[in-house]
Amino acid sequence: MEVIKKINNNVAVCIDDNGRELIAFGRGIGFGEMPYELDDLNLIDRTYYGVDSQYFGLLNELPENIFDVTMRIVEYARSKITCELSPNILFTLADHINFAIERYKKNIMIKSPLFYDIENLYETEIDVARQAVKLIQSELKVHLPEGEVTSIALNLINAEEQCCIPGGDYDSDEVIDDVTKIIEKKTGRVIDRRSFNFSRFATHLQYLLKRKETNRPVSSENMRMFETMKDGFPQTYDCVLDILDYFREKIQWNPNDEELLYLMLHINRLCTREDCNQ
Repeated sequence: MEVIKKINNNVAVCIDDNGRELIAFGRGIGFGEMPYELDDLNLIDRTYYGVDSQYFGLLNELPENIFDVTMRIVEYARSKITCELSPNILFTLADHINFAIERYKKNIMIKSPLFYDIENLYETEIDVARQAVKLIQSELKVHLPEGEVTSIALNLINAEEQCCIPGGDYDSDEVIDDVTKIIEKKTGRVIDRRSFNFSRFATHLQYLLKRKETNRPVSSENMRMFETMKDGFPQTYDCVLDILDYFREKIQWNPNDEELLYLMLHINRLCTREDCNQ
C-alpha cells in the first residue's frame, strides 16, 4: 500500500494494490516523507473508501477520542442497518457528536421536534442511536439529552444511500438553494455550497422538509429558548421570518415556532463557520 498524503500523524490518504484511494487510520502512518510504500499493513487500524475530500479537514479539527467513539458507533450501525451507509458517515457523525457535546457544555438542551416521527418510522436507527448515546456517556463521560437520540438517528438515515423517503411535489434542492440565497441576502455574504458546513445545513433542511410530508403536529417545548434566540439574534430571526414567508408561498408550509428555533440554531451555526456575520 502506498501512502501518498498526510492528513495528520495517524491518518493518511493511501492507494491500495488495486489502485483505489482510501483513508487509512494507524498510529504513525502520517510520519515520513510522502509518498512511501507501507509494507507492514498491521500498522493500519481502519480503512475507509470513497470518502469525499471536503471532510479531510475535520480530522485536524475534531478531538481524536471523538473519532474513536464514532468509529465504534458506525461499525455497530453497519451491523444493524440493512441499507448501505455512505462512507462519509464517520465524518458527518463525528462532527455532529462534537457539536452536541459543545452544546451540552454550554447547557443548551433542546428536544428534537422530529422525535416521534423518527421513532415510529425508523426503529432500527433509533435503537442504534440509543446505543450511541450510551457509548458516548461511558467513553466520553458526557450525558447527552434524550433529543440527541433523534439527531444521531437522523445522521444515520441521511447516510443511507438506498433507502429514501419520497419527497413532495416540489424540488427540495431548489428550496434549499432558495433558502440559502435568502440567508446570503440578509447577511451580505456568499456561502460556499461545496463546504462541509453547508452540507450539514442542507441536511437539516432536508429533514425539516421531509417532516412536512408526514403532516404531523409537533408539541412545542422549547418556547423559552425560542424567545431567547429571538432577542439575542435579531438578524437571524429576521432572516427566519423571510424564510417563513418563502415556505408559505413556495410549498404551502407554515412551520411552528419549535421548527423555526431549529432553523435559527442551524443558520447561526452555518453563519458562524462560514463567517456570515462579519
